[in-house]
Amino acid sequence: MANFSLPASTDAAEDASRLLQRLGFVVLALGAPCAEALSSRAIFLFFPIGTALLLVAAMLNPVKGVGSRLSAALGSPIGLLSLALIAWAALSLAWTPFPVEAIEHLLKLAGTALAVIVALCSSRDHMRATDLYLFPIGVALAMLAILAMALADNAGVGSYADRMERSGVALVIMLWPAMAGLAARGRNGLARLLMILAAAFLFAMGGPVTAAALFVGVLVLSFAISDVKRTVTDLSILAAAIVVLSPLAPAVAPTMARWFYHAKLSSLSGPMAPLAGAAEILLHEPFRLFTGHGLDTAVRGVEAGLLPAPIPRDALFEIWYELGIIGALLGAALVWLGFRSVGATGSKVAPYLVAALACDLTLAFLLEDFSQMSWVTLLAVSAISAGAAVRSQYRTKRPLAGGPQPSL
Repeated sequence: MANFSLPASTDAAEDASRLLQRLGFVVLALGAPCAEALSSRAIFLFFPIGTALLLVAAMLNPVKGVGSRLSAALGSPIGLLSLALIAWAALSLAWTPFPVEAIEHLLKLAGTALAVIVALCSSRDHMRATDLYLFPIGVALAMLAILAMALADNAGVGSYADRMERSGVALVIMLWPAMAGLAARGRNGLARLLMILAAAFLFAMGGPVTAAALFVGVLVLSFAISDVKRTVTDLSILAAAIVVLSPLAPAVAPTMARWFYHAKLSSLSGPMAPLAGAAEILLHEPFRLFTGHGLDTAVRGVEAGLLPAPIPRDALFEIWYELGIIGALLGAALVWLGFRSVGATGSKVAPYLVAALACDLTLAFLLEDFSQMSWVTLLAVSAISAGAAVRSQYRTKRPLAGGPQPSL
């Protein structure tokens, strides 16, 4: 049984730092997966409190070289590309129809990313197992919360279908870093058990997109375990190509509708309706694909009646419509480098983190967009969990005791 007590130390600042760090992980690991079951706004309470506790803990007992870590992170290829994407989004404020809302949205996105980077760079190199196990416990609590909502919904106590769907998204996002932490500690059996239970819950809920994201993650994990380098290479190219070439889908959709359905695309229902909205925008304003329409235009444009509804609510449409080809190219480069970065995190955790990135991108391509800050915040907590899993790979075995070894 895991021991969650803190060993004594002669340094009061170190003791306080370790206590606050543990409290921060408790808030993030246990709160984030269950946040959607409590309230749609709960994640915006758990994330800043948990991150603030981690940062205060780091200030009480600072790690050497935090400044150099931050400089290295921001000066890395991923860091520079991220800064370039933020700069282009900031430049698009000049032509967005909603500048005030877009500024607020951009500050939220940049602030969330900066908080994660600072939290990761100020963390200690060696993660304690008792802190690490909090994330799988949080995933298990999320399953229990989903089960409780399902029982209440079936009993007629209330309607929890939307909360269950959002909780399923949180579950599938937080699952893979939690599994990576267990694998880093040699708990591969527990990691597989956690994945099986999550799969049972998600398929029982009947959410097609979350089930598809989980299936993609399982498929990628199976390939990555056998050959992580080849899997990373293939996925980085595939994901970047999807980002760059995604406008081809609405461009050819009207022709495909005439060929296969003998009808106009706009007359079709179901998933074809958002595609018809995207095709109408693309065909009427093709030149705006180069510059985009400006940050925060997609969702607010529908609300203001400037765009035909419905339109696709996913990150692919959002980045192309709002930031144009420049934003899409920067996003594709980030995806390409992202797979290569997580593939180099160590043999124990890399397959799980590659599967995590593939799963999150599936959600982004099919369901989620960056206007939904709850999803962005869950990704931020997932990144902190992944960082904890990477740091836990070290000193996982006790050294042999000194002295002469017994001989026969």
